Amino acid sequence: MPEVGGVVHTHSTYATAWAARGEAIPCVLTAMGDEFGGDIPVGPFALIGDDSIGRGIVKTLSAHNSPAVLMQNHGVFTIGRDARAAVKAAVMCEDVARTVHIARQLGEPIPIPDDDVARLYDRYQNVYGQRRET
Repeated sequence: MPEVGGVVHTHSTYATAWAARGEAIPCVLTAMGDEFGGDIPVGPFALIGDDSIGRGIVKTLSAHNSPAVLMQNHGVFTIGRDARAAVKAAVMCEDVARTVHIARQLGEPIPIPDDDVARLYDRYQNVYGQRRET
């Protein structure tokens, strides 16, 4: 993943609770469509001590638009073009994990249809806000 210039790892409470369940955070908020391009996926369980976690992170994130992955029974890893982008993804991951958890206390949240998620993601990534000079 040569485009990655920053990585963050946290054990933030709400997102790590989803990881402990081995459950992806479903895309039920427009902010999730914007930033994560869909659900926040769960990567495989991996023992600490070798490169299993890293391989699981790369494999999972390579198959998703998301800059965040919940590693099963472990915690959160986020990536970005630089450290600032990776930190932003980590903060947003915890924020949506908490919000979706609270929403589930009230009933089943309404998922955003995949085609609408794709439109949200494209707009946020390519149109919204100020463009970064390369």
